[in-house]
Amino acid sequence: MVADIKFRDLNMTLAPVAHLARKSPEAFNKACKVGVVQFLTWCNTGSKGSSKKPPIRWGVLRGSGSGFVGNELVVIFEIPIKAGRATPAKSHSAKPTTMTWCWNTDYAAKMHEWTGGWGPFTLQDGNAGNQWLAEHLRADAQALYDVIGMKFSQVMKFRSGG
Repeated sequence: MVADIKFRDLNMTLAPVAHLARKSPEAFNKACKVGVVQFLTWCNTGSKGSSKKPPIRWGVLRGSGSGFVGNELVVIFEIPIKAGRATPAKSHSAKPTTMTWCWNTDYAAKMHEWTGGWGPFTLQDGNAGNQWLAEHLRADAQALYDVIGMKFSQVMKFRSGG
């Protein structure tokens, strides 16, 4: 049975890759920056693990997505918006080893939990709709750990001249 996860309670542990942070905090930070970009892209466009995407009307919700590592803004998911204005978060406060994704609209949490009444734009966009983030946290956690691990290895290999 899958628990009903609420938007405000969504999180993913980095415990499976935490040992990398102890080996080299700098390399781990670089790897997390690549991971935060990749995961935000998966959440907004779908991934091999899940094709779920946020609902869409004009693009404001997806265009308001941003990602942070610690306090540093790493990515804003920029897409063309037909009407309205995207308001991605540009500042955040967290521990240096924390990855954060934010959809900074008044209705992001509502759209994550919404169960119906989708308009034609969402219906035409494949697997768009509610619970997109919860689905990616479940489906893509291992892939995210793999991305972080691969980037960490690349940075360490480059440092050693290998």
